[in-house]
Amino acid sequence: MKKILDKPYEKDEYFKKWLVGLSPRTKENYSNEYHDWYIFIGMTPIEQIKKRMHDLTTENLSERLFFENKFRAYKEYLEKRGDLKPLSVKTRLRTVASFFSRNGLPFALKRGDWESTQEQPVVQRWKITKEEVKAMYSHGNLRDRALLLVLAHSGLSEVDVSLLKIEDLKEIYEQPETEHYFIEKPREKTGEIQATCLSYEAVHDISAMLQERGNPEEGYLFVSTTKGKGGKLEVRTIHKAMRGLAEKTFGAEKAREFKTKALRSFYNSALLRADIKSEVKDLMMGHARQSARKHYDYDEVTIKEAYQRAFEYLSINGMQTRMDIKKVMDALKGVEGMNLFLQRQMEKLQEDLAKQKGATGALEKENADIKGQLVQFKVLTDLLAGKSLKQFTDELAKIVDEELVKEGIDPKQYLSTLLKVANRLSESTASS
Repeated sequence: MKKILDKPYEKDEYFKKWLVGLSPRTKENYSNEYHDWYIFIGMTPIEQIKKRMHDLTTENLSERLFFENKFRAYKEYLEKRGDLKPLSVKTRLRTVASFFSRNGLPFALKRGDWESTQEQPVVQRWKITKEEVKAMYSHGNLRDRALLLVLAHSGLSEVDVSLLKIEDLKEIYEQPETEHYFIEKPREKTGEIQATCLSYEAVHDISAMLQERGNPEEGYLFVSTTKGKGGKLEVRTIHKAMRGLAEKTFGAEKAREFKTKALRSFYNSALLRADIKSEVKDLMMGHARQSARKHYDYDEVTIKEAYQRAFEYLSINGMQTRMDIKKVMDALKGVEGMNLFLQRQMEKLQEDLAKQKGATGALEKENADIKGQLVQFKVLTDLLAGKSLKQFTDELAKIVDEELVKEGIDPKQYLSTLLKVANRLSESTASS
């Protein structure tokens, strides 16, 4: 619906009185839908209420039924506009009737006053099956699988699922794997109490999802993983996630027919097939109970028993299948642990190898030094080979003398100088 910017009637005391006790969403919808009636009738809310009170005291029938006749004329006006479907027309009529009835001045209307005179085409509404829900489930990540099961197995609307908080789900972490989780809350749309269950299949995936998030004790149950990460998952994001699963399952063309509302209808169909009593069914769907019945209370056991009967038509993964899945997941975790251990062992071996390479490098240098010394030693051994020590020293002295002569040094004088230096060094050492 196009948002109305100019709403002078919102400051009217009777308009405010009308909306007391309604949910924020309903208030916004009523405020937008009231605009067409406000323009059509040409009166402020307080003028309408005062005229209605005056008309009900007159004996003139045309005046007494002024607003009933205006109501019928308004319906005709809406139908002739050509841009509204029959359901949209009825929605706007409901808004007008609600304004007067909640101010204590209800209309005297008949069923025909609500029925549309427009031709209504045959609608082929997509009624999703259990097999199709199961197929969608197989394409989702952990969060979207949990989201799908909560929507399909509880009958909660997208708005109510968006607002679920962890702290509202008492003892969810201690919930036995084979039991459904009872939940009751007022519907955001109507304020009516809805008493239903989260299936043990849904609870299983919720637990796994929360475990990934560190098992938080508070905050929204479903949170965004992209924009505004960690914040409440908006309704439009829920629609987008479910549409994404539908596209992966049925293809883009058929997925255009998919509405998230179909999952609530799937839940309703399961209640019908289980032959749940209408009074209990109304509670489980969050519908208003008939006036005589709404005064009687209900208990958790009644809801759980009824839900267990309906669950036959909801379940997509039997208990054995879930246990098998858990075994596989545990096995995978074991493999991941072994992989981590082997990776660490490999890293240690690589570190040891690097150290060994460093030690080997030092050893190679030491070996090279030794080889050099051996080469020098070999020269001496070659000189000494087959010779006496005297022969070796004589040859060595001869070679030294020849080298000194080449350098222009007198060998005898050189030797005398060396002896003098040696004597002085000896005297110096002795005195110290």
